[in-house]
Amino acid sequence: MADSRQNDNSRQPRVELSIPKQAEAPDDSFLLSPREVKRWAEQLPVANIGETARQVYKTLATFNRIRIPTLVRAEIIELFREPVRYINTNITKHYLNVGFPLSPKAKKAAQLATELCNEIAISYKILFLEQVLGDERNFNQKLVIVAAQRALQYMKQRMFHNLLIYRDYQPGLWREAHYLYAWASQNHVHQIGVKENSKFIWRRRNVQSIEDVYKDMVLIATTSPYRLTQTQLRLVHDKLQEWDKHTEIGLVSDMDNHSAGIFYLNLWSDEPPQKTISPAQRNDSRYRAFDLNGVLSRAREEYEDAEWESPAHLDQNPQHLSRSLLTSLIRGWNKSLERKFARNNLQHELYAIVGLTNLLHLLEQNMETGQDSQPEKSAQGSSATPTSHLTWNDSVFSTLAIASPVNSLGGDSIFAESSSNLASTLLGTPLEHDPTNLFEAMKRDPNAAFSVLTYNESVEGYCLGWKESYPMKVRVGDILGIRSPNNPEEYSVAVTRWLKDIEDDQLYLGIQVLASSCSPITITPGAKASSNRQNQYRCLLLSGSGIDSERQGILTNTRAFELNTIMTMVTEFGEHRIKLTKWVESNNNFIHYYFTYVEEDKTSRKQSGDPADDFQDLWNDL
Repeated sequence: MADSRQNDNSRQPRVELSIPKQAEAPDDSFLLSPREVKRWAEQLPVANIGETARQVYKTLATFNRIRIPTLVRAEIIELFREPVRYINTNITKHYLNVGFPLSPKAKKAAQLATELCNEIAISYKILFLEQVLGDERNFNQKLVIVAAQRALQYMKQRMFHNLLIYRDYQPGLWREAHYLYAWASQNHVHQIGVKENSKFIWRRRNVQSIEDVYKDMVLIATTSPYRLTQTQLRLVHDKLQEWDKHTEIGLVSDMDNHSAGIFYLNLWSDEPPQKTISPAQRNDSRYRAFDLNGVLSRAREEYEDAEWESPAHLDQNPQHLSRSLLTSLIRGWNKSLERKFARNNLQHELYAIVGLTNLLHLLEQNMETGQDSQPEKSAQGSSATPTSHLTWNDSVFSTLAIASPVNSLGGDSIFAESSSNLASTLLGTPLEHDPTNLFEAMKRDPNAAFSVLTYNESVEGYCLGWKESYPMKVRVGDILGIRSPNNPEEYSVAVTRWLKDIEDDQLYLGIQVLASSCSPITITPGAKASSNRQNQYRCLLLSGSGIDSERQGILTNTRAFELNTIMTMVTEFGEHRIKLTKWVESNNNFIHYYFTYVEEDKTSRKQSGDPADDFQDLWNDL
């Protein structure tokens, strides 16, 4: 039995590259002439992206389904690369930073980007197979290496565009990538560099081997991409060629047995890298270990100089990763992500609202309604600053994106790549929305918080189904207000941790509950509340489960504050002195702080009041 298993493990894997059937090319086809194809490419109507994309896609699909001499195909496919790059660069705006679920148009754009990459990958797979399975007398070693490297490149791009919309890996993607790497490794050509063939000089300097591109694919898969925002995923993608030089692929037996920074690859499977394998699999020759401890070391070094990601501060240097992103990467690379609590398959209805700004406004409207119905309570609390008149800081308007509940964007994200028409995208045209009635829908509670369905739940949160019919879109990192139908006055606060688009008409969200209840507040830097609205900041006070008396929490989406400074918090019950003690987490939607209450000591009272105050209890006895 052992011998049989050993022989099975040592067999060569089958050729698992899928290509379409090919027919004879028409005699008058311009695709038989590189010169004619070049002339056609130069005449594409590049100002009209839609028409250019239509022509390129249809021509490329036809090109892959007719028989063409090998060297002619190799020359022609290189002419398609620049048009495809140009198209994908321009159509990604339809599905980046637009909220999920995507519109039908955005879905089509994302599908087109992945299909264009797939068609070019097919062309190079055809070239590869013609060399590997064809006549040995016509074997061209240089061509087969270039074909394998280029095919992997476009598999990586296809995977990346798919992950940007939180779709699962395409069937067969990893099987083909594993096969190409295994073939190159067995033939000792996996580290031969392939230059870019581009009219741009700076791109010609880009040299990557088959192993480099394969490592890039594995690196993306190890970052838990469904937990990253689109901006974070693009930043990781831009760092791949820097990071892959600090990784290593080798036999499992040759790598250290510690699990930190080690992932495992089954070269005969259609599976992405995994964090753990069984003892029997460690001795299986089909498995390889992927060591990224070198990347871990660099990430830790970069963490020391990195800044926290926050709503009001975007990275000026796109190559610098934020502490928020590095924290997520380091944790995922060190150990596998495990569920803390068991899931219960319970389906019930909740009401949700997306975005910290929207949640704050809704809570304020509810409190204002409550105050109107209870005038006596309002009169008794007149000494405190009314929460219905909370203000926000105007100085951050230039960096914050306003999103109303009637807007499809939903959350509070700042767009790293805003279009010139961003204002009309967010607020609509003057004919669509009257600025004075921007939050009109917020006054109607049933319409502001809409019904969602849970698929399962745990102690910490829920898995929600998010349909296209919902009035708000959502992103990874968005704040959600969640309430039960039985308790319309109380909202819990949650954050979207991951997205996954599994079905065409529905998105799945994993949300973590940060606090079981919340209330709107304002905070002012300093020991006294300020009447100047420029110094007032609108925040959310967290309380309930997970936040005890020692770890009170607040959420803000306006600006970042220095830790250990005294601030004044204004609630419906009055003013309180607080000190921010810890920066818990942040992204482009919110910042989560812990704080403690600061009591006035005798020294501060003596400095601010009458020096004889200490004798107050003596005067009546004299």
